[in-house]
Amino acid sequence: MTESELAQQQKNLWLKGVSALQLKNYDYAISLILSVVKQSPEFLEGRKVLRRAEGEKMRTQKKGLFGGGLSLGGFKLPTGGKKDPWGAIAELEEAVFQKDPYNINANQALYDHAMRLNQTDLAAFALETIREGHPTNTRNMHVLAQHYMAHEVPEKASDVYRSILKVTPSDMDAIKGEKDSAAKTSMMRQGWQQEGGMKSAMKDSKEAQQLEMLNRQGMTPEQMEALLAQLFEEYEKDQNNVVVVKRIADLYDKMEHHEHALSYYEWAVQLNPGDVTLQARVDQVRNRVADIQIQALQTEIDSNPDAPDIEEKRANILAIKRDRIASLLAEAKSKVDRNPTDKQYRFDYAAVLYQGEMFREAIPELQQAKSNPHIRNKALLMLGKCFAALNMNDLAIGAMLEAVKEIPAFNNEKKNLLYSLGLVYEKVGNATEYLNCMKEIYNNDYGYLDVAARVESSYAAG
Repeated sequence: MTESELAQQQKNLWLKGVSALQLKNYDYAISLILSVVKQSPEFLEGRKVLRRAEGEKMRTQKKGLFGGGLSLGGFKLPTGGKKDPWGAIAELEEAVFQKDPYNINANQALYDHAMRLNQTDLAAFALETIREGHPTNTRNMHVLAQHYMAHEVPEKASDVYRSILKVTPSDMDAIKGEKDSAAKTSMMRQGWQQEGGMKSAMKDSKEAQQLEMLNRQGMTPEQMEALLAQLFEEYEKDQNNVVVVKRIADLYDKMEHHEHALSYYEWAVQLNPGDVTLQARVDQVRNRVADIQIQALQTEIDSNPDAPDIEEKRANILAIKRDRIASLLAEAKSKVDRNPTDKQYRFDYAAVLYQGEMFREAIPELQQAKSNPHIRNKALLMLGKCFAALNMNDLAIGAMLEAVKEIPAFNNEKKNLLYSLGLVYEKVGNATEYLNCMKEIYNNDYGYLDVAARVESSYAAG
């Protein structure tokens, strides 16, 4: 949506908001433009100006957050949005971005919701916002570059890869990515020049119509079925057309036919094995399918625990979980092998090992990861949990205490650490320290997990 497409009332608010921003009246500008964006969520230019106003306001408050230690856990993110991504995005604008426009978790959530809506420009904007606020976060920049490559914007991908190399000159993925994106930019330019521009490179108006339909919000089931029929006509003519295969997969995913979507995403990857973003999409949908299968089997087990095939169902759940872990492990390990000095990749690998209950294997990875100050406390917490799982409880307490002492603000991260530490104290029978941890949380956040019940029951017992 462009400015010219706004209703007159919204356009008036928009112009007043831009004027207020120019006068550095940030609060007034934010209130006006936020109103416009909530009423016209596809007005991306408005969202960009809104974020600029929020960023300027934050910088003038001199909180020392910009460009580095921005809040990662001080806000509770909205949890809705599976059925209504636009509603979830509006909640993020209200609940988080007004106070912390560069919040990593919130912008990653915005990216996920935008991709579910096929709003690829909005998704890129979310990652660009993280890039602006956290210019040394190379992990985010890799996702951004891959996003640009997947959506035929290789020139922007090249710029992102060059930014990564300024931070980490030895990043092999970025070196290769910069070369690939530069080559693709050159090829696309030559193609556009030969065929008379980007629009003429599209085969016909039917393709443009398909793209518009896929990107449209709120398609009816009938419209999706009609579009799917069109795509299958093209697929029957050429089953190796990766663009058509991806569109079929995207549409099945929109229709929540996830197993069908997975089969077409997997075929698309075989047709284009170098598309890392597409591979990530396959992994995402594969995990979703696995979750649905596990949930269905668990429901059957819970509803009929005496069924004759109960052990077979439990074995199936275990097999699905093992397959998923094996796939995640292979991907995480390959990233570590390519970038052995990247502590974030070490942490990601350890997280998968932890998920697979390979606690001993996770420990050395976490010991390396904790040297990165941005993920140090998360690494210490997971390290403590690994020690606790192996009954090395004194080491678990030491790791968690070390992390707790390094977090001055009483945020969600500190609450999580205190709660986990308290559970270890409870495990070893240290009732005093266990209650001290729970009471510290209770004094600050009565509603956190089951802390209130734990603390109040201790008084009742006394």
